[in-house]
Amino acid sequence: MTGDARRAFDCLLWDIDGTLIDTTTLIVEALDHTYRTFLSRTLPPDEIRAIIGTPLVQQIYALGDPRSFGVSPEAMMEEFIRYYEAHKSRERIIDTAVSMLIAGKRSGRPTGLVTSKNREEIANTLPRLGIVPYVDCIVSADDVQRPKPDPEGLLLALKRLSASPETTLYIGDTVHDMRAGKSARVARCAVTWGAATRAQLEAERPEYLLEDPSELAAVLDVD
Repeated sequence: MTGDARRAFDCLLWDIDGTLIDTTTLIVEALDHTYRTFLSRTLPPDEIRAIIGTPLVQQIYALGDPRSFGVSPEAMMEEFIRYYEAHKSRERIIDTAVSMLIAGKRSGRPTGLVTSKNREEIANTLPRLGIVPYVDCIVSADDVQRPKPDPEGLLLALKRLSASPETTLYIGDTVHDMRAGKSARVARCAVTWGAATRAQLEAERPEYLLEDPSELAAVLDVD
């Protein structure tokens, strides 16, 4: 673990994909499948990984406006979700990270999710994580006009939770998370078990950089 000395955080905000649940490979494959099916072309895996953390509606446009190919963006999004859910058994819940979210909430701190998933994706995923009783606020891609890396989602969560950015920590796995956190003036905890590489996250200069979920306990000051 690298980062600041232990600080007291009164509010904890979490990303979902790549932070609480390992979905990176499945998302890459689902997008690759969708691009090939509708557009007869695709992007290299590393380029697909780089857009993880942005909303599905933006990912669908990564190769250009689907309508210019005579394709419905809505149909592409539906196919992505269908493929993903058909292969959901390949998700891997990061049990230690989920336990740390629960422990943080049980310690009395407001807890929120700020994600680029849309509401349909969240409705599919959250029951598999078992964290709904421990989350006070969920901000999805459908709740904002400007998704990550814009800070709008984080600022909305802070408003809903009546929390101060100076005492809030955001835990995420992508450069989009880190840039949103910086703009929102919250402390950032980057985790390397998601979509971005350690080098990519280091370049964002987060307050904390973790290699293993077990390191979360010290940052969050929970058992």
